[in-house]
Amino acid sequence: MNTTSMNKTKWFWPWQDEKEEAWLEEMSLAGWHLKSVHLPCMYSFNKGEPCRKIYRLDYMLMKKDKLDEYLQIFRDAGWEYVGEMSNWRYWGKRVVDGETPEIFTDNESKIKKYQRMLGVMVFFLVFLCFLGFNMFRNQAWTELNNVPVIGAIYFLAMLCYAVIIPIYVVVVIKLVMRINQLKRKRL
Repeated sequence: MNTTSMNKTKWFWPWQDEKEEAWLEEMSLAGWHLKSVHLPCMYSFNKGEPCRKIYRLDYMLMKKDKLDEYLQIFRDAGWEYVGEMSNWRYWGKRVVDGETPEIFTDNESKIKKYQRMLGVMVFFLVFLCFLGFNMFRNQAWTELNNVPVIGAIYFLAMLCYAVIIPIYVVVVIKLVMRINQLKRKRL
């Protein structure tokens, strides 16, 4: 068993980034420092000296030609780029003299982060609703009952849509609630 590195799988919802950041800090305090992140919700850690290292997340859709500039801005501020998972950028920085570093120093920036994510989620929700609506409305699968395997696959696809669409609705609602919470703090 390798005690110098470890992989953990842990699920966080998009509005739970502060909870995820706190968990990553706890891992660092225990001597496990985030090395990389991967889908699906896989975190790789290296064993090291326990220390207080802060991790911050930013949600940013990024074209490759803008990525270097974006990364450099954070590096110039002393942040270490850990990696990316589903457009979430992971940043780490050691706490010096008890001063907790932040990448967002005002609520407006945090609101914009959640609004970027909300735009993507709403797009996919509308897209999935459109596909799901056409799938249920056309009921083409009933004509495929003569081919049981295809009918079963189509039926399973409909079940998946019946689960995925409500999940997206909940994510959109929770993101709107998080944005409104930050707007109230701003006042």
